[in-house]
Amino acid sequence: GPSIREPMDMAFAPDGAAWITARGGEVWRLEPATKRLDRVGKVEADTAGDRGLHGIAFHPDFPATPRLYLFLHAPKHPPGEYRSRVVAHDVTGAGADARLAEGEGQVLLEFGGDEGAQHVGGGLLAHPVERALYVTTGDNNKIWELKSYCTDTNNRAQSPGDLRGKVLRIGLDGSIPPSNPFAHVPGARGEVFTRGHRQPWSLSYDPPTRWVLLAENGGDEQDDHERVLRLVPGANHGWPRVFADGLDTLTRTNRVEGFASPWFSYKRGTGGSCTGGLVYRAPAGGGGFPASWHGGLFYSDYNRKSVRFAPIDASTGKPGVSVAFAQTLPGGPVAMRLGPDGALYLVEYGGWFQATTNDAITRIAFTRR
Repeated sequence: GPSIREPMDMAFAPDGAAWITARGGEVWRLEPATKRLDRVGKVEADTAGDRGLHGIAFHPDFPATPRLYLFLHAPKHPPGEYRSRVVAHDVTGAGADARLAEGEGQVLLEFGGDEGAQHVGGGLLAHPVERALYVTTGDNNKIWELKSYCTDTNNRAQSPGDLRGKVLRIGLDGSIPPSNPFAHVPGARGEVFTRGHRQPWSLSYDPPTRWVLLAENGGDEQDDHERVLRLVPGANHGWPRVFADGLDTLTRTNRVEGFASPWFSYKRGTGGSCTGGLVYRAPAGGGGFPASWHGGLFYSDYNRKSVRFAPIDASTGKPGVSVAFAQTLPGGPVAMRLGPDGALYLVEYGGWFQATTNDAITRIAFTRR
């Protein structure tokens, strides 16, 4: 049957089907119960370097409002400049007949940069309560520029006037919410929600707590940290000024004040890449994982090809010590989602900017005997 080449992200529609993006621009629909897989759309995307088609999110009122959102990189851009886009697309048909409407869709947000091949972000979250769209953007930086980058007080990730190295928050129509922390700050971009990010991967929303969680890559040094962040409006998460949890990147000794500490972090070691984080909630109708997993943090790591679990302390609201959950996966998970059936779904990417037989959608469910 058909297969997905270079899968990147996944979002569940209210009918239980998973819609999956592929880096080359394809959009697929998977019915978990039957494993039926259909290609439901194709968009043009620039796939050089880290670029391509990345995030996907449904309008909060889908399918009454038959619209979804995609994060992609425009295939045609000015020489020497790359264009990142958030695009709204209509969906035609329903159920197995649903398809992405023809055409380029409506561009809600577009921004560029001369270092667009690396650290591109690409995560999307359509917030069901705020009715806003959260967008992650990478800093596009080359690691060998780190020293000069740190000493530049107006570097991409820190500057409120640059959309890179940020989590952005926009209206479902592309407008700037007046409640955004920089909406009324001269010289700043009103879309900016949080800053100081290097390569922010995917976002998740936990309805009971209303937490918005972000899985993010830290620096490349062995003693730097991968992290899961709880997003708070206007927070500065420190990159590239902060190393690990609060130390100055250049001196590695002095603590730097004024930056938000990670909600959860772990040492990068010989290789780490945190790509997903979510709080486990059982399905409303019952089933799913046993109670010992409820309300805890699952997080995925692409380089380590693993998923781990950390219980969340009810008194502090923070995750504790993690334990192994799923190890030695065939491909590295680049996205992790909680399905409406209570199973964990992983988008596994097996290659390095190319398709492989380890590209997969993996379902992890609890079976009672």
